[in-house]
Amino acid sequence: MNFFKKFLDYAKFATGDFEELFSGIEMPPCPKVVATLLKKLNEPDIDIEQIVPILESDASLAAQILKIANSALYGLPGKVTSISKAVSLLGLKEIKNIAVGYAMTKTIKDPCRKGFDIERYWSDTIFRAVFSKKVADFIGVEADEAFSASLLQDIAIPMLMERWFHLYKGVFEKWLQSDEPLHEIEDKILAWNHAQAGAWISKSWQLPDIFTCCIGLHISTIKDVERLGLEKTVVAPVTLSNKISLSFQERKPAEKAVEEAKALGIDEDALEDLIEDSKEMVSSLAEALGIRAS
Repeated sequence: MNFFKKFLDYAKFATGDFEELFSGIEMPPCPKVVATLLKKLNEPDIDIEQIVPILESDASLAAQILKIANSALYGLPGKVTSISKAVSLLGLKEIKNIAVGYAMTKTIKDPCRKGFDIERYWSDTIFRAVFSKKVADFIGVEADEAFSASLLQDIAIPMLMERWFHLYKGVFEKWLQSDEPLHEIEDKILAWNHAQAGAWISKSWQLPDIFTCCIGLHISTIKDVERLGLEKTVVAPVTLSNKISLSFQERKPAEKAVEEAKALGIDEDALEDLIEDSKEMVSSLAEALGIRAS
């Protein structure tokens, strides 16, 4: 099943072409070490011996891989002290996912705009990523892909706030004063939204197609995901995580989130457990990623 084609068909029907929509917006490139890694991982018959030198060439990326490998997210037995061991234990697919997260943390800067809290942004982002991983485990889809794709879902927001605030200011200020979802305000004022912008960034970085799908569809409903035939893919947990983040600090999940979760076979008690388990990992993962979260 070609998930990316399904997403592109949906995107074109709903909003038009990425290149046309964002032709005037320049976004930062993917960090060189990550671009090199992704290119190498796309080659046939790749093995660990070819990947380790690339990872070790960037001390910051190597350190982040070791921190995440030793974090509670994986719960590996014993301490991982070398990149070769981390790659061996985690596998190339998960190393790719960690590298994508590294690219995000290196690219996103605090836009320093009134009303935008970068630490809260990171808290919500990490929470959603962990929650997506746990939901993916629950429904039996690729958990590590769900984690990385969810980490990227709102990548466009701080970039737009930093680089294109003259364009985005009206959207952001209205959102601060409104209960209306951000993407609906964006659609009305700009005729495009941050999910589309994020998908365009993913595509321009040549990330896996499924990441682009997850980012572009994270503002959708589970019913939308079902109509596209993607409910048994990582798109579903990422989409659900977007609804949960809005009630992350509340004792109980919002009613809409409960309804969305039930569509995936997750009852309210199970949902609350997944939320609580995810909250507990936010601080340790923020430290492993080298970012400050509230």
